[in-house]
Amino acid sequence: MFKLKFNTGYCFFILIFCIGLFFRLKLYFLNLSFHCDEANLALNLISRSYPELFQPLERLQVAPPFFLVLSKIFYQFVFFNFTPRVSDLMLRLIPLVSGIAAIPAFGFLLQRLFKNKFVTAAGMLILALAPSAVLYSCIFKQYSTELLVSIITLILFSKIDLKVRNFKPFLLLGLMPFLSLSSFFVLAGGFCYLWVKERCSRNLAYGTGVFLAVLVFYTFVFLIPVHSRYYHDMSDYWNASFSMASGIFSYVKILLFYLFRTYAGISLAAILFFVSVLLMLRNLKVFCFTAIPVLLAYIGVITKHYPLDERLMVFIIPLVIIILLYPLTLIKHRIYKSYSAILYLILAVFITVGSLKFPSPIEYIVTKPEAARNVWEYLAKNYDGKTPVILGYSLNTNVYYKMFYNKFNYCNFILINNTKETLKNLPAGDYYIVLTGCEFYQNLLGSDFDTFLKEASEFEILESTEFIPPHINGFTEINSGRLLKIRKNRTEPYFS
Repeated sequence: MFKLKFNTGYCFFILIFCIGLFFRLKLYFLNLSFHCDEANLALNLISRSYPELFQPLERLQVAPPFFLVLSKIFYQFVFFNFTPRVSDLMLRLIPLVSGIAAIPAFGFLLQRLFKNKFVTAAGMLILALAPSAVLYSCIFKQYSTELLVSIITLILFSKIDLKVRNFKPFLLLGLMPFLSLSSFFVLAGGFCYLWVKERCSRNLAYGTGVFLAVLVFYTFVFLIPVHSRYYHDMSDYWNASFSMASGIFSYVKILLFYLFRTYAGISLAAILFFVSVLLMLRNLKVFCFTAIPVLLAYIGVITKHYPLDERLMVFIIPLVIIILLYPLTLIKHRIYKSYSAILYLILAVFITVGSLKFPSPIEYIVTKPEAARNVWEYLAKNYDGKTPVILGYSLNTNVYYKMFYNKFNYCNFILINNTKETLKNLPAGDYYIVLTGCEFYQNLLGSDFDTFLKEASEFEILESTEFIPPHINGFTEINSGRLLKIRKNRTEPYFS
């Protein structure tokens, strides 16, 4: 009689995958409004042809070209139902697929490195529940894909057999920067391992040559033009992040905070991190695969070449998890190994569940929510077809969402550069004012604007609607989306 073999280990892996899948799908289908950064990248993607995606982007955006190409391919399906909600879902599809695929891929990598089911389960569980990994799986930016690319890159390095002349892995490694700008750190660690271990291998020299040929092409075609435009314009913005890492210990604590989103036990975890790195010196492969990229990223931070920002450090999450779990692989006795694995799993669940603030809604992990889509849906439904619309200084989400409504094609839009001056020079009449999250964040149209309207007797508020998305306490000033309809009763200036 046929008997089905029940493998509890694989069932546990499937359960962990389903947990991670659930949280990512839940946040994805909540389909929160785009924030300004997503909208700016979307405007670049929508307005460009496929070849133009390999050129430097506008609106202070940068993204790997293959990520943009894949996103644009899937975005073609939006035109079957050209609405803002469907558009947002389709643009976030590649990050979602990347975030979901990263969980089993990470399990495969851990099994290949350690052949230890306890370590594999612990690592998969931490990644499945990590707030930053969940969050960036549902944001239209490349960071979730970069996390997956880090894992795939290490898998490729682990499968290279230098006894056979096979250039395919090296060619694939050369393509990784087309999907992830941060892959250079991981690639450096992988090649460091290969050259230290097999420095006399002729196949390694040939393979490295193939990799470098692709890399040189990528550098001149994409990296140099992007760097000359983007990093110069963003230098002031990134400077604040460079000062956060006053030392390597604080740098590691920040990485751990990005992973768990909580300060509880961070110092203890940082000490464990350094102990693990020291123990890892006995294992050249794991040390080069994980510690070297983390160290190179730190060098990039202290030399002010790579910002210490959560989104830019998402790619390093799998490496940090491996380092934290490495001591578990050194325990040989089965009983102690079982107890240690249980303790690690409890610690992982405790920290990660705590950071997700269960049973709070999963959308509370979103740090930059906006409600621009809600505002434009409401305005489109109630618009009279003739009233001018005033937009804040930063267009971003407003430009993106208004393109879905034909009724605004011939609408008179007024851009606010200076709140008081702009409103002072308006002729008498009715106006809509759209205020989205980014304007509040930039402190252009916040409380001073409300005070201004109260003091200006020439203005009458006819209608006021506010949309507040799910948010984290302390960030409410960047969450509101507001729509005002005002009436200016006379044209002359209202103040001397």
